[in-house]
Amino acid sequence: MQTLKDQIQGIVQTVFNEQFPQSETQIQVEYCDLAFGHFATNAALMSAKTLGLKPTDIANTLATELTKRAEFSSVEVQQPGFVNLRLQNAVLEENVRSLYEDPLGATKNIGKDQRMIIDYSHPNIGKPMGVHHLLSTIIGDSIKLIYRASGYEVIADNFIGDMGTQFGKLIHAVKTWGDMDAIEKDPITELLKLYVHFHIEAETDTALDDAGRAEYKKLEEGDPENRALLEKIQKWSMAEIASLYDQLGIEFDYFNGESFYEDKMQAIIDLGKSKGIFVESQGALVCKLSNPDEPPAIIQKSDGTSLYLTRDLARIAYWDKTWQPSYMVNVVDVAQSLQFRQLFEVSDKLGLTVADNIHVPFGRMQFSDGGMSTRKGNIILVQEVLAEVRRRANEQVESVAKNLNTQEQAELVEILAINAVKYTILRQNRVSNLTFDWDNLLSLEGNSAPYLAYSLVRMQAIHRDSELLETSELLVDEKLDDAEIVLLLELTKLADAIQGSITHFQPSDIANYCYELCRMYNGFYHTHKILEDQQTKSSRVLINSATLRVVQTCFALLGLRQPNKM
Repeated sequence: MQTLKDQIQGIVQTVFNEQFPQSETQIQVEYCDLAFGHFATNAALMSAKTLGLKPTDIANTLATELTKRAEFSSVEVQQPGFVNLRLQNAVLEENVRSLYEDPLGATKNIGKDQRMIIDYSHPNIGKPMGVHHLLSTIIGDSIKLIYRASGYEVIADNFIGDMGTQFGKLIHAVKTWGDMDAIEKDPITELLKLYVHFHIEAETDTALDDAGRAEYKKLEEGDPENRALLEKIQKWSMAEIASLYDQLGIEFDYFNGESFYEDKMQAIIDLGKSKGIFVESQGALVCKLSNPDEPPAIIQKSDGTSLYLTRDLARIAYWDKTWQPSYMVNVVDVAQSLQFRQLFEVSDKLGLTVADNIHVPFGRMQFSDGGMSTRKGNIILVQEVLAEVRRRANEQVESVAKNLNTQEQAELVEILAINAVKYTILRQNRVSNLTFDWDNLLSLEGNSAPYLAYSLVRMQAIHRDSELLETSELLVDEKLDDAEIVLLLELTKLADAIQGSITHFQPSDIANYCYELCRMYNGFYHTHKILEDQQTKSSRVLINSATLRVVQTCFALLGLRQPNKM
């Protein structure tokens, strides 16, 4: 199914080719200011040089022929050679009806027969999830939802951080300072305290780092005591992580953490050695890369222990062997860009996969007190953020939703709180740094989750009250005013927003489209009597209901919950 824009572009291309068969110009059609029309094309300007004709002559010829098409109510030429197109109401009717029946119709087969594996969130065990994990978790989950809705088979595999030297340090801290009774009662809080304590002590006792590395080497070599302790840490951590994902409405297909690939790394090392790609350097195993200004990729440390890169290579090989995907997507912050450049080049040298390996970077979460570090313990926890958002949402609901009963208020608080966190992240270009702004988070005005939710509830109420039948019709000869036409044209842009978000891994395209659509709808709502005027009721109810379907689709793609009352 084509979008309205694609349909119009196809018509103009056909007519242009008929009139100027000698030209190979690829026609572009864009939405334009309503004062000039609904769409415009600069085909005459683009083709004038190759055709050897004046742009106005080409435009006039094109306009004359397009006027004969039943789709257009008017076609006008504008200097220096634009052709402005205004559609018949019947065309708008057909498209709004299609959107009402199937908002995803134009995009739901984009990824047909293509498989994508995506990794996002990837928290570290032994630590509570910090707010910096929210970016990867929420952006990655929306990307998954968008691709699935567009016809891709998407497998979400959470690459949990459960290996590395930091676990040797944590194990040393538990053995040296830990109280197992206290840890058993509140494992994640106590483990974080111990991890922080280790790094504070290590600032004055340099031998501690060596002790941590020794414990990790024992872990990789299969030491029973260290293995048993790591398994306990994994169990404790996954229980807390699962609780947070449940609160956020986040789901994964697999949780194949770093330790899952422990028995798969040697095959990667052997392959690199056999191909002469991995070489020894000062006792370590490295892979030299094409950029001489960047350091070589370290595959194995001089003490024989593995690194994140080694496990990542094993992950790529496993993904390829198990699922044969078209795309392997990693939603990881921009600070890891060098790591992924190295990873992808080494993977290519080894021939691990023919899939497109993609790093989807994002900016950092900014706070007024500077950066965050688990080593110093001044991390802001996801649970703390959610608790504060819930508190603020509860104050808001108590003041503006007094008509709801206690249970309805509690449900609305949860919806507004989680949506506010998600939407604050998703509405922004992912590569920009994000400043968490409490004042704007729950605003009922402007580009915010509560504003979208309030708009959706308004649409739902009218939809329920209208008793709309799917056979209701927009009258072809009915006069639509500018506010209605602008809203109808905006509805047709959903497919463009989805396509943009797919191409650029950018959920903000959909988030900001949804806000703009709600803004236009609210302007329409405040100036039009939707249910009262019998002459316009059928048309306006259908516009309302189509807008509702599109907004609901945006909510689903962004992972937002839909309230029923506010």
